[in-house]
This record gives sequence, C-alpha cells and structure tokens, in this order.
Amino acid sequence: MDIDYALICDYAEAVNGKMYIMGAGWEMTTAPALPAAVRIAVAFGVRFGWDETNKAAPVIVRIEDDDGSELVRIEGQMNVGRPPLLPPGSTQLAQMAANVPVSVPRYGGYIVVVRAGEGAEAVERRLPFRVAPVRPPGT
Repeated sequence: MDIDYALICDYAEAVNGKMYIMGAGWEMTTAPALPAAVRIAVAFGVRFGWDETNKAAPVIVRIEDDDGSELVRIEGQMNVGRPPLLPPGSTQLAQMAANVPVSVPRYGGYIVVVRAGEGAEAVERRLPFRVAPVRPPGT
C-alpha cells in the first residue's frame, strides 16, 4: 500500500474513480482575525497491491498545529475488491476526499496528516500549511 498523492485544496470530490479538485496545492492561506474559520479540502489516492485487496484498510486524516495538538480527526476505511478482468498482480488506486471546516486558534504552521493502513504496514503523508494575517495594501 502506498499513498500515490495527497493535496490540500479549496474543494475536492471523488466520484466514479475520478477526483474533482478546485484550488489545489496551496500551502498558505490568510485570515483577517483569530480564531479563524478555514475551509480545507484534502484529496488523496491510496494504491493497493494485489495482496491488499478485499481487506478493510483504516484511513485517518488529522489536522494538527505545529505543536502536534489535534484540531480535526476523520477516521474511515477503504476496501478495494478485485474486478473479474483485472490482470493478476495489478495494483488499484482508491481515492478519497474530505472537505473540512477548521477553526484555527492562531497564526502560524499547521499540518494535514493522511495515514492509511495499520501497524508497521501503515503509510503516511504529511502536508504542511500556514495561516497568516491579512495585511493591508502597501504594508
């Protein structure tokens, strides 16, 4: 199992094996005042090996501050079957999107953590981002 990709976006939706994404790949946003309501979408794809199909794999998405304090936690699972015409040994990509409103208590660094699998076989992707104050023009 591997995480093929993980992106921070403005909006994401996984439909019929395709990922629909708007405003992807950012790592900084601004807020006029604190605490700030920040809307974050996380889009990711997990690639399953042939022997990893037909088993539930836990998935966790966390948003943490730089000190490791958890602000948001989403838990779920993925289960990929084997279609009848899939060639033996093939991998498969399962995609997931989460649109998450988050209240950030301060300006500074945060991180989105995407984790799939469990135990020693788990894989993880870490996506840092920053929340900065809005600055008036000319300053």
